[in-house]
Amino acid sequence: MAEEFAAIAGASSLIETGEVRRDMPARFESVTIADRAERGVQLVSRWAGILAFVGTVTAIVWLLL
Repeated sequence: MAEEFAAIAGASSLIETGEVRRDMPARFESVTIADRAERGVQLVSRWAGILAFVGTVTAIVWLLL
């Protein structure tokens, strides 16, 4: 049983092995038009997903009642 715990303790975590994703470039001055456009698309995409979910739930409730 001690060997199992040693193997688990020696394994690297997902945080250590995963890639670090940055929302902003390393240098703030190097923000390009594409970076700003991507942030806008991400914001619109987030809200579109939320609105689609709310609309779907509303439609299901409306159909059931």
